[in-house]
Amino acid sequence: MHLKKTYKILILIFLIVLATRLYFVFQTPHFENEGYLVKRFVDNILETGNPLVYDQLSYNGREVLYSPLYHYILAFFGLFLGSGLALKLVPSIFISILVFIVYGLSKRLVDNEDLALFIALMSGFIPIVFTETLANASIYTLVIPIMFYLVYLFMDVNNEKKIKKFVFFSFFLSLLHPAALLFSIGLIFYFILASTEGIKIGNLKEELIIFNILSTFFIQFLIYKKAFLEYGLNVIWNNIPFGILGSYFDLDLLSLLYKVGTLVIIFGLVGIIGGIIKKKDKFFLIGGLILSILILLWLRLLSPRIGLMFLSIALVLAAVLALNLFLRYLEKTKIPMYRISFMIIVFGLFILSLVVPTYYYTSRQLNEQVPNDYEILVLNWIKDNSLPDVTVLAPLEFGHVISGVAGKRTVLDSNFLLAPDTSERYEDVKLLYSTKSEVTALELIEKYNIDYIFIPIETELKYGKVKWTDDTNCFKGRFFGTPKVYQVIC
Repeated sequence: MHLKKTYKILILIFLIVLATRLYFVFQTPHFENEGYLVKRFVDNILETGNPLVYDQLSYNGREVLYSPLYHYILAFFGLFLGSGLALKLVPSIFISILVFIVYGLSKRLVDNEDLALFIALMSGFIPIVFTETLANASIYTLVIPIMFYLVYLFMDVNNEKKIKKFVFFSFFLSLLHPAALLFSIGLIFYFILASTEGIKIGNLKEELIIFNILSTFFIQFLIYKKAFLEYGLNVIWNNIPFGILGSYFDLDLLSLLYKVGTLVIIFGLVGIIGGIIKKKDKFFLIGGLILSILILLWLRLLSPRIGLMFLSIALVLAAVLALNLFLRYLEKTKIPMYRISFMIIVFGLFILSLVVPTYYYTSRQLNEQVPNDYEILVLNWIKDNSLPDVTVLAPLEFGHVISGVAGKRTVLDSNFLLAPDTSERYEDVKLLYSTKSEVTALELIEKYNIDYIFIPIETELKYGKVKWTDDTNCFKGRFFGTPKVYQVIC
């Protein structure tokens, strides 16, 4: 296959992935809960030029701690597109660029252009990556491509130009997000795997590993110094409320098969084993990354939702060796025509195991995780018909939606780092929705200065009817559909 034709196909794959993502993204003008936090950060930069360092709406007012680099990038595009369009279009482009990186990595791993193109197409439709980076302007749309581009650079870093690129993107990833630590840990496991097998990786790579580890940990400490000083090593758990800490790190093996893809897991593991047996240095790098993710997941130091995104892409890359080995085996047989049949069968099976679950989970997520038009209408009513400093009670899953759409204070949201009393607030919010005692409810309402009660249908299905709102002397019903809204008047 000529190089020019290969690039045309690769660009076509990129456009297919991007068009598919945009098809789903623009089915709704709204964002998931986390997307509204990103939008508020970006809007603040567009309005003031500065990052939001004190959030008056979150937890009735608190300091926020994060790296604003990603939000400045989105704000730059927001200058031309507006923040709403930028937050839907730009992240979709970022994550779609991954197909070029996966193609380059696959080509280096097996030097088979046809197979590399196939793997690039697969990478664009991994269910968990597709759904988790769709309607929330997720920072991982940029973190994931940058991390795997670093893997690409590190595989063949042999001259000054590539060293400079590696150094630059190491700093960039470190400034972008703490997920840079995952890459550093992956390099450590790569070094261990290579050493145990007696493979010499060279002085240059050893120096770059040391540089990456030291610089990444140093930058993370500088950015999150206050969190380290306050929580110590417990900063790993991000101040998550105790009430959800257990389930937050639970890994559902059944959903793993669906959201990563059964064939991806099977072929990926076979590829890693084959790479280790053949002592292929480049596969040790992918293996080190996979091993680091699996250990962090097992130790409950990494959220499965995040870990599985990186793991799935690493497994897709590892799968290229398993597929290549099988194709070479078919070529050595007397019936090489089976090679085409095999590729057709594999292509069909991967479509079933990746594209179909991606469509299913994406449609489901848009319906369940993105606020509907009526919920947005209700929140806009609260925004237009209440005082600026009111506080709205809402479940954890709606915290950023309340502050992002209604522009009102919230008792609780999912931005836990440095937030005050997250465990206590989580239990109090849970008690407010579940208690049958009006006395208990009024005590908590006074504690958090709550002015409006927002009750989505999901909360009623979980806890039942919030009966203390029946007291018309204390609570005035404003909306009685889904969601329900009551104003505190006593």
